[in-house]
Parts: sequence; structure tokens; C-alpha cells
Amino acid sequence: MSRVLIPAAANLIITHGSHVLLMKRSDKTAIWPNFWAFPWGKVDENEFLREAALREAKEEIGINANPLDIINETVLMHRSVQGTKIVYFGHIEHYENAPEIREKNLATDLAWFPITDLPKPMIPHHKTGLDAILKKIAYTEVDLLL
Repeated sequence: MSRVLIPAAANLIITHGSHVLLMKRSDKTAIWPNFWAFPWGKVDENEFLREAALREAKEEIGINANPLDIINETVLMHRSVQGTKIVYFGHIEHYENAPEIREKNLATDLAWFPITDLPKPMIPHHKTGLDAILKKIAYTEVDLLL
């Protein structure tokens, strides 16, 4: 019997009222250059999804939060030219420290946007993750190859 390991990524959706915090990826990034996105990254070996989302947000924008701050979450599985991936989205409203770009090689801008007026271009499955969070959908599948 063969076993397939599926890569995983973790995102943190940060809201304040009707606004969401997004970062613009650098044009030097290999994946999704110049796209708006949530703080995100790969899940490390032996790391839980929530841990990865909170770690990535701390590394990328300097905020501190803990798993009890997560008020909603969803999991998305998507297929793209890069393969199939499981993507976790945690949603928080409360955290410590003011958000700021910490990894300038990854992002060029950080800004709050009305949830009803998101910037373009935005990573497609990040938009899908936000929609799932807002609708309280636990799991979604997206085929980006179609």
C-alpha cells in the first residue's frame, strides 16, 4: 500500500470590524508575486495547523496571538499546477503588537481593506478561504486547474 503525503499551508485571517488585514507579496517571490494575501506559509514537520498559522503571522507581521484567540477556522483543499495542497485558515480579531512587515523580501505592503472591497489581484484560494470563514463553512475543495 502506497502512502501519499499532501503538503499543507497555514494562513491567519485578521479582522477589525468590517476590515481585513492583507499583505502584498513582493514581485521577487516565486509564488504569487504582487498578489495580496494573508500571512501564510508552509506547515513544518510535527507542527499543527493552528501553530503554523500563528507562527507565520508572528514571523511575517510581528503579531502575537494564541490558539484561544482563534474564533473561526476552515480547511480548504486545492489543486493547482503546483499540485494538491491542504490549506488551513484561522480567523482572529485580538492579538498583541502592531502589525508591520517583518520579512521585506516577501512583502512590500500591509494594509486594512473593507471585506466587501478587496484589492486585486488577490490569491484566489485566499479569497475562497475568507468567504468560507465568513459563511462558517468548515471544508471546501477548489480546483484551480479548471
